[in-house]
Amino acid sequence: MITIYGSDGTAKTQVPCDDNSTQAKELQGDNVLTLSFTLYEHVALEVNDYVDFDGERYWLQERYLPDERNTQEWKYDVKFYGIESLMRRFLVLNVVDGDPEPVFTLTAPPREHMALIVKSIN
Repeated sequence: MITIYGSDGTAKTQVPCDDNSTQAKELQGDNVLTLSFTLYEHVALEVNDYVDFDGERYWLQERYLPDERNTQEWKYDVKFYGIESLMRRFLVLNVVDGDPEPVFTLTAPPREHMALIVKSIN
C-alpha cells in the first residue's frame, strides 16, 4: 500500500498498486513512479500531491483525471515525478548585459549552472 498525500501533507488515500506500477530512473532524465490502481470512490489528485516510495518523494506535476469504469469504480494510471523533474516548472534565464535570454548555451562548471538556476528560481 502506498499513501498519497495532498500538498498540505494530509493523507488523501492509500492505494493498493497492481503489477503495472513501475519506477523508472534514467541517467540525465526523469525519475518517474507510475502507479496503477483501482478505487471505489473518486479521489481528486492535484498538482503537488505526493507519495513517498523507497526513501524518495515523488510529486504530481499536473492535475490527474481517472477513468470512470462505472458509477462505483475508478481506474488510475498516474505518474509521479522525482525531484529531478521539479526544475521544469521554472524558466531559467541567462541575464547577460541586462537582457534576459531564455534560450542559451552554457559551457561552465556545475557550480555556475546551479548558481544560474537558483538565481532564476529566486
